[in-house]
Amino acid sequence: MEYEKWRDDIFGQPVGSDPVMLDLLPETYSVSPDEHFAHIDRALSDPQIHELFNSDQIGTGLQLIYSNSCSDICFCYIKAGDEARRVSGIAKLNDLYAKYFDRYCLSPVGSIGNDHLNGGIGYLCYMLWDIFVLYPGNASPAMVSAALGVMSNALQMKNDNCIVSAIHGLGHWATDVPRAPQVLRQWLRKPTTTNPTVISYAKEATTGCVL
Repeated sequence: MEYEKWRDDIFGQPVGSDPVMLDLLPETYSVSPDEHFAHIDRALSDPQIHELFNSDQIGTGLQLIYSNSCSDICFCYIKAGDEARRVSGIAKLNDLYAKYFDRYCLSPVGSIGNDHLNGGIGYLCYMLWDIFVLYPGNASPAMVSAALGVMSNALQMKNDNCIVSAIHGLGHWATDVPRAPQVLRQWLRKPTTTNPTVISYAKEATTGCVL
């Protein structure tokens, strides 16, 4: 399936669509995990997406990709290619933060939770590591390290929503991956935000206590 046709099916759904209820093109359902992976990597760096679709459509498309309650597409992160391919794909999630979450998730963080202040993309930003198919139990050490790298980089951003997303993920991984709370404690020594709500959440997350 050509990338442009795949992209338009994923991101071109009607505004207000529920990603759980959508029917994609038969071709899209037939795409292999390897091809999905290649298209996702390209989409994360595709500037045309921001010109062709609005934030609601982009949020729906990203949920179709990353939530396994919406589709099976995200399983490419644990099934496609070899370990090196999966690691490179996980590392590309840095672009998800830098080119999507940072761009569209702009509401101030006054409380912690998936409150939809930034629409569907805001929900995904907060819940990514909660609903994403990748977790320590099904990932190799190299894949875990790549994911921790993405979360660590997100902690260094100036966007509180991105920071909270990373804290949320690290908190979920804290009991299984010793390095996760270490990353949080290191960040707390020199936080990139002065928001007391975010800092308090990070302190709680070091114990694995996250909403």
